[in-house]
Amino acid sequence: MKKFIFIINALDIIAGLLRGEKYEGVLYWDKESRSITFKAWNRKAPKHKKHTKICDLDCGWLGESDLHIERHEKFPKSLGLKSIIRLMDRDHEQSTDALELREIIESV
Repeated sequence: MKKFIFIINALDIIAGLLRGEKYEGVLYWDKESRSITFKAWNRKAPKHKKHTKICDLDCGWLGESDLHIERHEKFPKSLGLKSIIRLMDRDHEQSTDALELREIIESV
């Protein structure tokens, strides 16, 4: 018994199959066209540009991505709570200064 399957974006999918790619999707009965239809899922992840480093901090770095500004820090536990809090405050000051300086440079 022969059955015909209607493939949405058939040329792209067949070209990919010939290159050895695999496709996941949905195979269903289409009532309007009265045929079996295959619709491939578009599983390609969006590509984001890498983080750009704004400045280095004493115990980490400050960077930005498309959507966020990130501050990443690591402190050794052996320093103790008071020293870690002082380092966090110093890194916070450094990051705010770097962001303000960057804003001034971009506005000129």
